[in-house]
Amino acid sequence: MVKNSGFPLPPAFEDVDDYLHNLIELYLDSLVQKLAGEVQILNFFLGDRDLLEETVPADWMPFFDECDLDQILDFLIFFRKPETLNPPASLIDFLSKIQNLMIDRALPENIFTANPLSFLQISALSLGMSPKKIHECQYLSSAISAVCRSVDTPYVIDLGSGKGYLSRTLAHEFDCSVVAVESVKSRTEGAGRLDSLYDTKGGKRKIEALDPVFESKGSLMHVEKFVNSGDLSDIVNQSNLDGQKIVLAGLHTCGNLSHHALRSLFETDAIHGVVVVGCCYNQMTEKHVDHDDIGFPMSAKVGSYPISLPISARMLACQAPATWTKETREGFFTRHFYRALLQQIFRDRGLLEDNKDRIVIGSLRRQWYQSFSTYCMGASRRAAASHAHRIIADSSPDIQNPFEISEQTAIGYYKSYESKKRRLSILWTLMSCTVAPLTEALIHLDRYYFLKESGAREVCVSVIFDQIISARNLMVVGIK
Repeated sequence: MVKNSGFPLPPAFEDVDDYLHNLIELYLDSLVQKLAGEVQILNFFLGDRDLLEETVPADWMPFFDECDLDQILDFLIFFRKPETLNPPASLIDFLSKIQNLMIDRALPENIFTANPLSFLQISALSLGMSPKKIHECQYLSSAISAVCRSVDTPYVIDLGSGKGYLSRTLAHEFDCSVVAVESVKSRTEGAGRLDSLYDTKGGKRKIEALDPVFESKGSLMHVEKFVNSGDLSDIVNQSNLDGQKIVLAGLHTCGNLSHHALRSLFETDAIHGVVVVGCCYNQMTEKHVDHDDIGFPMSAKVGSYPISLPISARMLACQAPATWTKETREGFFTRHFYRALLQQIFRDRGLLEDNKDRIVIGSLRRQWYQSFSTYCMGASRRAAASHAHRIIADSSPDIQNPFEISEQTAIGYYKSYESKKRRLSILWTLMSCTVAPLTEALIHLDRYYFLKESGAREVCVSVIFDQIISARNLMVVGIK
């Protein structure tokens, strides 16, 4: 729950400064640092020993190798220990420290004055929405309306509005006057089509019991605009909102867009409140690495610590192990195993300059993951398209070009390494369930302190969605 501090502190803490200090102290632990940045799952097989054995204490290995895999994974993720499981004391101690610093992600029973829109799923507004999107719009629209009441305004800018689901909900259910800002033309066009479809389906509230934020009828306009700073004065001018108070909202604003949104509270005079749920932390920049004034850390407080968030840590922060099912986690493990095994083939063929060299494959469609052989077919096409300049060292007769991998070769490698997939799965889980919660907490502490230091009258970080439904469920609110 959010304590008086305005931050969802773990049960063991009452003070945000104390929590930050303890969090960073653990983050700088040598094992956490290895898991957060030094270990690259891509290179799992490239060392003399596999990466799990190279990374964790030696006394953990018998436990990881001999016990039931599903029980090990459940223990790492949920800290559940069946009577038959006897993990090493040092592993229990390590995971206890992680658990002690994890944000309380439970959805509070009474979050806001206005109740979530329980009837949204039966409204014409839900057209095109997934169950996840319905849940997000139910809760976040209610939160935004509460901030509008606090600021005393009906005007909202929805940053990164996509197809306008949140914007439409705010305009038609809360009578907000919404400017939906989106940089991708196809999404803006899609939003326009959904607006028209809503109108043809009746365009009326199916339940009239909800009080509007203001008496005036809500409105909705779409603006196609790429935002790269906190100065939104051109959007304000274009929308004829000069002289009005505005609340800026963002549902899953990616990377630095969350930073621009938070900075708008102080860089755009008309913005009097911000409500931001961030995501895609891997798309954030880091000030001392990327040499900009936009990225992490935003705050002087967090910046005063010798802390860094490498790209691998930011990518891990996008994971939510508690939401994994056996099926989804097996999918993760298979994808990482296939990519690491492909890297081993590249190394054996002399295609890598060193173990830090990387051949970019990118994401592949699900069809290519039917087997390692089909994965090699899809991945080799991607690699050949972008790395045709590489020269192969192996002149084996079954190789027609540097990236072509025969089915026989793929099957041979798979059989040779299949038994090691278990260890890779354990390492990926350990990385995700330790680095992810610590990194996400640190990112939100940084945003919390930035708003505090910049003079916001009210600052609050709280859980807004059920994490099982929507994994990125932390909302940052600031009021001028």
